[in-house]
Amino acid sequence: MSGASPGPDAGVHGNELVKVGLFAVGAALLAAISIAAHNLAYFPVDVTVSHGVQAYHPGWLDTATAALSWTGFPPQSDVLFGVIVVVLFGLGHRWAAVMEAMAALGSGGLYLLLEQRVGQPRPTADLVLVAGPIQNSGFPSGHLATFVAVFGFLAFLGYRGLYPSRMRWLPVALVVVLLLLMSFARIYAGQHWASDVLAGGLLGGLWLAVTSRLYAWGEARLSRRRSTAGFAPRKKLALATGAGLTRHR
Repeated sequence: MSGASPGPDAGVHGNELVKVGLFAVGAALLAAISIAAHNLAYFPVDVTVSHGVQAYHPGWLDTATAALSWTGFPPQSDVLFGVIVVVLFGLGHRWAAVMEAMAALGSGGLYLLLEQRVGQPRPTADLVLVAGPIQNSGFPSGHLATFVAVFGFLAFLGYRGLYPSRMRWLPVALVVVLLLLMSFARIYAGQHWASDVLAGGLLGGLWLAVTSRLYAWGEARLSRRRSTAGFAPRKKLALATGAGLTRHR
């Protein structure tokens, strides 16, 4: 007697378990780093990383990294994220616009909450080169938390929209490059430790996972509603036509 082959649901459930497992690992890692950062002024490895990043310090790189970092500070970041939401809405992607706004607002709110709870100071001038003082604490990086969530959601939309073409990986690659450059810029400016950047990326990634799941759930409901709405008039027309034919027999 041959064994039964696994059904298609087995692969779906397996993928769901992997996603849940990755989310749990990311959340546990963020929690562990946050607890440690709350009890330490800085991680010793952070100083080593910052010295390596700042070893090459030409003027043009100062300008380029400062310009990139500038986009992540409010109010310009608020304008940037708002423009993205408005463009999505204007193109007819209303549900995507709602979830993009949720990605921005949620990641920003979680960042502020975690920053206040951890309270780790930013790098100081006696340890690294600091481009300019910032008053609030540095853990996690708000730039990375919001950029991962907002631009990560755009990459998610692009991947889904271009599937199954190989071009679907282009928006993902572009966003990955942007996030790597932003991570470098924040450490290079001496306004964040590498651990701040890592924590910001984790926070943004976890919120991105929640936002993407909610988007897919809502999109499925909207699709079912549209199909039902399209089926009902056709069904009524068929019934009315049948009744008319019966009466004229």
